[in-house]
Order: sequence, then structure tokens, then C-alpha cells
Amino acid sequence: MVEGARITLSTAGEDHLTVQGTDGDLLTSAPLEKVTFSDRIGSAPRRLAFPDGSVFETDAHEAIALIEGDTRASRLHAWEAFRPRLALVLLAGVAGIWAFWRYGLDMMVAVAIAMTPAPLFGAMDAGTIQALDRTIAGPTDLPEDERARIRGIFDDLIAILPEDSIRSGQEYSLDFRSIPAIGPNAFAMPGGSVIMTDAFAEKFPEDDVIAGVLGHEIGHVVGDHGLKQVYRSLGIYVLVALLAGDTGPILENILLEGNLLLSLSFSREKELEADAFGVRLVRDAGYDPVGLAAFFRRLIEIVGDDAGYRATHPANSARVERIEELIDGE
Repeated sequence: MVEGARITLSTAGEDHLTVQGTDGDLLTSAPLEKVTFSDRIGSAPRRLAFPDGSVFETDAHEAIALIEGDTRASRLHAWEAFRPRLALVLLAGVAGIWAFWRYGLDMMVAVAIAMTPAPLFGAMDAGTIQALDRTIAGPTDLPEDERARIRGIFDDLIAILPEDSIRSGQEYSLDFRSIPAIGPNAFAMPGGSVIMTDAFAEKFPEDDVIAGVLGHEIGHVVGDHGLKQVYRSLGIYVLVALLAGDTGPILENILLEGNLLLSLSFSREKELEADAFGVRLVRDAGYDPVGLAAFFRRLIEIVGDDAGYRATHPANSARVERIEELIDGE
């Protein structure tokens, strides 16, 4: 081992590296292309291996970088080195991911919905109903004439739906179940199936209230709120699969089993959209839209205002106020 040796790069003709001792004696020499440079790892010394077995070691990283020139290792180190602009790159990456999730994902969801095969909507509804029947739902105990009356209201609403809001081959349907676990309730599925609990029909028998709530649920179907929630919940995987035209067995099980739909709740924005749609639909069908506001007033008496930062639904009092504004504005 010789300490204090120095290395020189000659660029006259062929690039050549020469190592000399402190007294100027020649220690080794070789064409630059024949010398092997060790990768730069942090501040560890660099090693230059010559063809004759000699090794030159130094921590003069900048000088070796100049000799080494533009190589994959030098570029990698340059990228790995921390610089103030790295923070800007990271921020730009985070902003890009957020922008895609906020705007790009919604666009992909819209395209995926448009490309979803029509039979899949009905299959999703059937899977959800089967999941209900296996877990918390039982057969309805409502008298046949009561079910017929409520179905008549439902049919009145469906009859005036704009043609462009009904998919080709789509059939809206209303079914009844006894589901004590969720009390008085009604909910819609992506394909147009609506479930009403016996408790709801018994607790809210008025035609206008029933029409208002059914109009709200139909609004969820027309707005594709359920399907949007499904696709956003499953994220990029389901969107890419649907856009590629191959959902695969795992994805089909998720979509058709129905448990995912049962676990989802709509956002405050979607609830208000469905309220507004329901008010217009009920009015056009000849029912009093005040019935929907009356429903939420009754809910306040039964369960409270249901407000809170983490609540998925708007406060019932806020919905009453919004519905009355919509009615007064029309």
C-alpha cells in the first residue's frame, strides 16, 4: 500500500489514467476504459481497479466523478443526492396523486359505469338481496293490499322518469322485507331494485311521505350513486379491470356477492342530490313533496338530528330546511 499517491488523467489521444507515488515514480497506468470504478455509496472511499491488479483508493469524490464522466452509477448518485428541489419533486408527486384521486378517478368511474355490461347491474342487485336474505332480512309480513298500495305509488314515480334516466333493459322494482335490525328504512341498489322494510311502511303510511322517500331512493339509482361508491371503494383495480373488459373471478365475487353494497353509505353531497331529485319527481307525479320534509321531521323525533363531523348523512334539520327551500323555489 502506497499512501499519498496521486492519479492523473491524460486526454492527449486516448484517455489514460496514471498513478504516481509521492516521489513521482510511476506506480500503474492504463487506458481509462480498462479501469473499473466502484459504485459511489454515500461518503465511502471510491476504488479504481487497474488491469494489472493495482487498486487506487480515494475519498476525493468530486475529482473521481470528473474522471469517471457520465455513467449510470454517477447519474444514480446524482439523483439520490438530496437537493432542495427534491422537496419540490415530492410535493409535485403528492399533488399529482391527490389531483388524480380528486378528479381523474371520477372520470375513470364515469367511463367504467358507461362500459359496465347491462346484465351486471341486475346481478349486483340480486347478489345484494341474497346477502340480505342470508343475514338480517326475513319475508315481509305486510298485507298484500298494503304492498299493492305502496307499489302503486312507486309505479306512479317510475312512469314519469325521463327516458334518458333509464338504461336499456333496466327494470325498476320494489320489494318488501322484515328487517328489525335497521328499523324503518328504504334503500336502493344500482340496478333499480328498491327495498322497503315493514317497519317503514307501518311507521310512515302516508302516501306523500312514502312517495317522497321512494323518490329520494330512485334519485340514488338515476344518479348512479351506488355504483360510483362501489367503484371508488374498490379503487383502481376494479376500474382497470372494467375498462380492460375482464373483471375476473375475484372481482365478480366482490361485485355480485352483495356484501360490499350493504356496507356502503352515500356522501352528504349525494344525499342532498337525491333529496332534490325526489322533490322534483314527487311533484311531477302529483304528490306533495312536503311529505319528504315531514319524514325527516319525524326522524328528528325518533332518532335525533344525526348531525356531526363524521356523519355521512347531512343533519335531518338541514335536510328539512333544504327541501323547503327547493319547494318554495319551484
